[in-house]
Amino acid sequence: MTFSGSGNMDFANRMQPNLERGVAAAMPVQRGEMDVKRILAALLLLACAVSAVPSAGAERLDEETLLSYYDGSVFFGDSIMQGFRRYRSARRQTDPDFLEGVEVVCTASISLYEGSRRSLQTNRFRYRGVDRTMYQITDIIKPRKVYVLLGLNDPVGIKIDKAIGWIRDIVRNMDQLAPGTQVCFFSLTPVTAAYCRSRNRPKYQEQVNEYNRRLEEVCTELGAEYIDIATAMKDEAGYLDNDLSSDKVCHLNDDGVAVWVQAMCDYAQQRYDAGLWTPGRVDGDAAADPAAADEAGADAEPQPGDTQDEVLVLENVQPDT
Repeated sequence: MTFSGSGNMDFANRMQPNLERGVAAAMPVQRGEMDVKRILAALLLLACAVSAVPSAGAERLDEETLLSYYDGSVFFGDSIMQGFRRYRSARRQTDPDFLEGVEVVCTASISLYEGSRRSLQTNRFRYRGVDRTMYQITDIIKPRKVYVLLGLNDPVGIKIDKAIGWIRDIVRNMDQLAPGTQVCFFSLTPVTAAYCRSRNRPKYQEQVNEYNRRLEEVCTELGAEYIDIATAMKDEAGYLDNDLSSDKVCHLNDDGVAVWVQAMCDYAQQRYDAGLWTPGRVDGDAAADPAAADEAGADAEPQPGDTQDEVLVLENVQPDT
């Protein structure tokens, strides 16, 4: 097992009293006397302690190993997730194994509110040629985990309390309709400064930041995983870096999705460093249904009309119920 740098310090702090006791035991009872056996014992204790302290730099796993953390998962999202799916498809042209254990189900303009409902809404997910809810799709595929990235279309920044309620609905509904499936959430990705200016929402990115903070809190409370993909995408002013955006508004280009993938790798590395995940070992109670995953293959590729020109309907206002 490897340890993080902070783990080294914690270990050393725990060992210090033992070392002090060992050294004290080796001190001569009277000035000038040397108990050779006690000195040797203290030195042996010191040598054992030093050898047990891990190196300052934890082992960095390679990308393929880190991304295997997400095997047996389904990613649900809107057109931001469509960008992720296109990036994955392009990478798999030269690397067929890239995220092959992940199913991606996404619909442009679907909101967090719509995705959280048990019944079909105006915008809905489509799977195997049929309109279905997130929970119905999860019940078919039977993944170990589901990862959700929704919220830009509500927009959650100006209705944070309601949005957190919809997050709670997702966790509760998934527990009831697809028991044994771990629920995970990606942070909402940032928007550009141009987005805020064009919609006369100068504080909107700050509101998104607050939503992500609340999302992380509720994930901790409910036992859901939270992965911060937003921070690494921001420029010095705290907005989505224009160099990572395909439309200079909110959508990600390939460089932006690459940052997303790197954040996923970093999260898996953190789990590994903390001893919470061992590569090659199933991390969850439910196993993905291989037959369902194979049949889903066609749905995982870009669909007709699935282009970056499908700009999110950012002004959608969902019912308050």
